[in-house]
Amino acid sequence: MLNSRDIEKLRPDVAKNCQIFLDLCEQAGYHVLITGTVRDDEYQLECYRKGTGGKPPATFHSVEAGLAFDICQNVKGKEYHDPKFWAAVSVIGKKVGFTWGGDWTDFVDKPHFQWDQHSSFHGTDIIHGHYPGKMPRYQEVNDMTESEVMSLVTQLLDAHLEKQYQKLTDLPPWGLPTVQKLLKKGYLQGSDGSLNLSYDLLRTLVINDRAGLYHE
Repeated sequence: MLNSRDIEKLRPDVAKNCQIFLDLCEQAGYHVLITGTVRDDEYQLECYRKGTGGKPPATFHSVEAGLAFDICQNVKGKEYHDPKFWAAVSVIGKKVGFTWGGDWTDFVDKPHFQWDQHSSFHGTDIIHGHYPGKMPRYQEVNDMTESEVMSLVTQLLDAHLEKQYQKLTDLPPWGLPTVQKLLKKGYLQGSDGSLNLSYDLLRTLVINDRAGLYHE
């Protein structure tokens, strides 16, 4: 099972921009730890079972592609559950040119950043050996002002804190089967007909479901 944390395992153009991303985060006061760069299909399957990744095979994370990396906050106890951190690093990552997994609707993946040529390439392209072109090296030219960056961070933070799922129709596709199962078994009951599920709680329920904690 392979899960490298070595930036140098990434494609060279992606590795350079990954390092720039890390430097910019540090300059902004956010301490980032790389938790994964390239991986094999066995590790991808393990991530899927834990609810932290999509179904195998590995695509942008694959050894052949080297187009993606995962991160967490390098602060004990706040690795994954600090909305301000994710709001800030997402702004920086997208400014450098990466696509951020936190913007996805089918499977929200906040630790994930990838070079897909601005969403022009998808997992199926990578599986078939079709890769995005060279990622331009980021340079801070005509950059956003500090106030503009902080405004974006505030908007993202507010959106995260307010995210609530009240009805089954509000749920993303990856969370619906788990919630339906828990409702059927009586493990989950909404107040006044509302689910009142936060994003973080929904993700936890899905992870536990995939781990087999809610038996049929």
